[in-house]
Amino acid sequence: MNNNSNTDLALLETWIAKGQFDRALEPLQKLALANPDDARVWKNLGVVKQKQGKPEEAKDHLLRSLKLDDTDVDAHCSLGGVYLSLHEFDQATAAFEKGLELSGGKSTYALLNYLAISAVEGTLDEALRRFGAALDAGEAKCREDIDAGRNLPWSCFDRAQIHLLRDQMDLCREAIKQAVRLANAKWQLNSAIFTYRLIAESRNEGIRKRTIEVLDLIETLKSEYFIDPDKKRCFVIMPFGKKLDGAHVEVNFDEVYEKFIKPTVEADGLKCIRCDEVDEAGNIHKRMFQLIWQSDVAIADVSIPNPNVFYELGIRHSLRKCVTIIIRNKNATLPFNIANMNAIQYDFAGGKGDEEARTRIRNAISAGLKGGTSDSHVNESLDLKISDRPRIIPSCDTYSYPIKNSPKKIGIITGDLRNVRGIDVWVNSENTNMQMARYYDFSISSLIRFEGAKKSRIGHVAEDLIQQELVALMDGERSVNDAEVLATTPGELNKKYGVKAIFHAASVRGTIGVGYEPVPNIQRCITNALALMDDPENNSVGTGLSSILIPLLGIGNARGDFAPLFRSQIEAALEYLTDNPASSVETVYFLAWSEQELALCQSVFRSFERLDAPVQMNS
Repeated sequence: MNNNSNTDLALLETWIAKGQFDRALEPLQKLALANPDDARVWKNLGVVKQKQGKPEEAKDHLLRSLKLDDTDVDAHCSLGGVYLSLHEFDQATAAFEKGLELSGGKSTYALLNYLAISAVEGTLDEALRRFGAALDAGEAKCREDIDAGRNLPWSCFDRAQIHLLRDQMDLCREAIKQAVRLANAKWQLNSAIFTYRLIAESRNEGIRKRTIEVLDLIETLKSEYFIDPDKKRCFVIMPFGKKLDGAHVEVNFDEVYEKFIKPTVEADGLKCIRCDEVDEAGNIHKRMFQLIWQSDVAIADVSIPNPNVFYELGIRHSLRKCVTIIIRNKNATLPFNIANMNAIQYDFAGGKGDEEARTRIRNAISAGLKGGTSDSHVNESLDLKISDRPRIIPSCDTYSYPIKNSPKKIGIITGDLRNVRGIDVWVNSENTNMQMARYYDFSISSLIRFEGAKKSRIGHVAEDLIQQELVALMDGERSVNDAEVLATTPGELNKKYGVKAIFHAASVRGTIGVGYEPVPNIQRCITNALALMDDPENNSVGTGLSSILIPLLGIGNARGDFAPLFRSQIEAALEYLTDNPASSVETVYFLAWSEQELALCQSVFRSFERLDAPVQMNS
């Protein structure tokens, strides 16, 4: 192979590593025609075919690669993976054993897949004794790669599998969470899930139970961290298969879903999902409850008296005040308890759609999403307010997303603000009156005010340093303009946390009788804060401010979907850093104190092609 071909192949391998399999296929095929004796080309072509769900073609390409070079560890391991997908365990075992032999027992991929097969076949204990030292070395290598930011998220998934096989479930769960947080695409999770599904076939009940727990955890995290921030979901509650309706006419409800409900919903850009489309691995009921609760829209087909449908509809009405749309076949008779609810009638005779019903369903979805008007008698009668309980992140971790073709970075810091050290500027989300919160309020403002105050010998506030300085800056004015940012010194925060300045951003404004709501164009707070870092005369410090930590502005007061609000803030940070290459600002961090906030941040971050995959480091 000539030098240009080597360069081309290196680029294609980069695409493959990023999951761009379709993009790599045609160039690889051309290289294979031009270089039919190059084992590396055939190996990569086999990998792509396997990822595209064509295992037989993948097997042929990998066998050809190994015929040309039988010493390639990765090719043997990839071939083993293909055999696994075909459930040809004897051939898979032989391929992984060859990979272990050639690598001197150092191929973690070969080892873990060999152990997965052993778990299925009931020989895991023997295999663990045989490869115990190699597994120890594999875990150490995983830790080393994770700390160095290499081979992510695979090193995290590998470490999780090691802990699973050794029945160290607390460590396994933590490794799974870390892997999902560091994954940059859903295909990476789906690839990892394959091995866990295999282990779930184990003859050992304990291993099987542990693995199903892991699959549940991955699916739960995937539903949180990999929601498309631009695509809302509709969960469909309905009967399955062929059933008789109220007029004793047979209705194929699978066809109703595929040919009527699903196309209607997806025509408006929503993702439509039914319970039987949920991954069968793990606890399907748990996943169903999550979808009932988390989906933006639910459609319930009550055409026949199906207990499951009414049970799920009751759960939905209890959890969500809107948007739940009831539909029914033209022959349906509604039971008393829902007879007075608005139900859209449809006619699916002969497998044809009902255009009038389609229009009514789409209009109901649009109106519900825009207006948020309650369609749940349960919520109306009991005045319920149900929300996810925040799951606080106990660790202070940093996820850095490098900006492509730039030395600058945008990132996320997790957990309690009081665990953060070494950031030059903390942003305080404030109201337009610049009135800091009381010490014991649950807010960033109260924490900054208390931690920045000078304390007495027994820990009481002796001098309210930051608030006093902010009052002096206001100089008798009652309010500032929307999104204006004022800088104060950090008070006592400098000694303990290394903070050099506090920037107070007017991100919310109050209205009598209504409360606080985000200011319009809240992203200007980001732009103004970054500009203030480059303004030595007004930032209370001078030059050299390089890092800033910003809470998720407006999230506590925003009504509806917060993702667009946060995306605008990321866009503002990217625009400032791109338009001001000489800026002293090197890193813009956003604070995510709960799992829900972190999932939101990462789902939005992934939508920006200008950002590279995240790298994690513990603070």
